[in-house]
Amino acid sequence: MYRWLVLGVTLWHLCAAAVANAQSLLTFTLDFEGFPDNVDIGEYGGLRFSAGWRFGDLRSGRYNAPFPDSCPDFGGTCAFFINGYGFGRVSGSGTGIIFLPAGVLSFSIYVSTSDILCVTATASDGAVIATAEVLPNILTGRLDQVTFSAPAGKTITVIEVSGPKDTWLIDDVQYTVDPALGARPARLVLAQRVNDVVAPGEVFSLDVVLENYGQGSALEATIELPFADNELVLLDAQTSRPDVWVSDVRPGLITIRTGALASVRDLVTITIRFRVREESSPGVLLGRVARFWYRDATNMFGRGQSNLPQTFIGTGSERTFWRTPTMTITGPILTYAADGFAPGEPVGIWYNPPGGAPPVTVTTVRADGDGRVSGQFSLQDLPAGDYSLVLFSHHSQQTFLGAFSR
Repeated sequence: MYRWLVLGVTLWHLCAAAVANAQSLLTFTLDFEGFPDNVDIGEYGGLRFSAGWRFGDLRSGRYNAPFPDSCPDFGGTCAFFINGYGFGRVSGSGTGIIFLPAGVLSFSIYVSTSDILCVTATASDGAVIATAEVLPNILTGRLDQVTFSAPAGKTITVIEVSGPKDTWLIDDVQYTVDPALGARPARLVLAQRVNDVVAPGEVFSLDVVLENYGQGSALEATIELPFADNELVLLDAQTSRPDVWVSDVRPGLITIRTGALASVRDLVTITIRFRVREESSPGVLLGRVARFWYRDATNMFGRGQSNLPQTFIGTGSERTFWRTPTMTITGPILTYAADGFAPGEPVGIWYNPPGGAPPVTVTTVRADGDGRVSGQFSLQDLPAGDYSLVLFSHHSQQTFLGAFSR
C-alpha cells in the first residue's frame, strides 16, 4: 500500500510540474485582420517588422485572391489564397525581416507564393536555427505552413522571409514565449482629459490617452469607457492611428480596441465628442472611470483603470479650474501631495519664484497605483518671498497650484 501511495504522489508531482510548465508558456497569434490596405506594419502583436512590410486587405480589390469567393477582376481564377481578408506582404522587395521579442521558443507562419520562398530562423547569437523552402503554391487554394522550434538553450529572435520578388503573402503568424527567458512586460497608463465645466447644450471633447511606458510591447488593449448617457449624446470619435478603433457602442458604454503599443513611451489618443443634453441640470458630475485590459509577452490578463475626470455641468463662463495640493513645511523641508491622477501617468513638478523669475523644476514622477503623487524638497537656499508650487499631469492635463512663503 505504501509503495502505491509513493508512486501516486510521485506521478502527481510530475503531472503538476508539466502542467505548471505548460501554463507558463504564452502563445500569440497574428491574423492581420482589421487593418486598412497598404498601411505600414511596424510594431504588431509584439513583433517588429522591418521597413517595407504592409498590411493587405483583399476587400480593396487589388489582389489576385478570393474576395468574397472568386476573382472576377483576374479572369475568375484566384492565384493566391488567404485565411480571411487580412494578410502581410513586403512592398517593392522580395525580402522581409521580422524581429521577435525575448524568449520565443517556437514560430510558425502560413504563406501563399508564386515563386520559391525561403524562410530562415535565427537565434540571439546570430546562428541560423533552421531554413525552410516553400515551393510555389498559387492556384491551389491553400496556404503552406512553416514551423520552427528553438533547440535547447536557444531562442528565436529573427525571421527572414525571402523570395526573388514581392510575389508572396503571409498570414496567421503564431509564436510561443517563455517569459522566464527574458521577455519584458508592458506597463500601460490610461488617462482622460476634458473641460472641467461644460454647459447644457454644449459640445465638448474627451481625449483618452493610452501610453505604454514599459520595456516590453503591449500586444493589444481593450478600453471600456462608461459615459452618462442620460446627460450626454455621443457624437463621434477619432483615433490617432488606424490600428485603434471603436469596436462597440452600447447605451452608456464605449469599447475601444487597439493594436500593439511599442515599448518605452508609445501612446495613442482617442478623441470623443459629446453634446450635453439641454435639459441637464448644473452640478451633475459627468466623468466616469474607464478600465482597460491588455496582454503582452509576459501576461495574458493585464488590467488597470483611468483617473476620474472632474467634469461638471455648469452655467458660468469658467471652463477650467485649478486644484490645490496638500503642503506642509517643517523646518527647511516642504512636503507635498496630490491625488486624482491616472495611475502611472507622468506628473511634472516645479515652483515659481517671486518677482516673475523663471520656474524652477523640482522633478517629474509617475503617479502611483492609486493616482497619487507625493514628495518633498528643501527650501534651504531659497530667498525670502512668496512662491507657488505647481503639479501638472502630462496626459490628463490637471493643474494643482499651491502658494507658500519663505
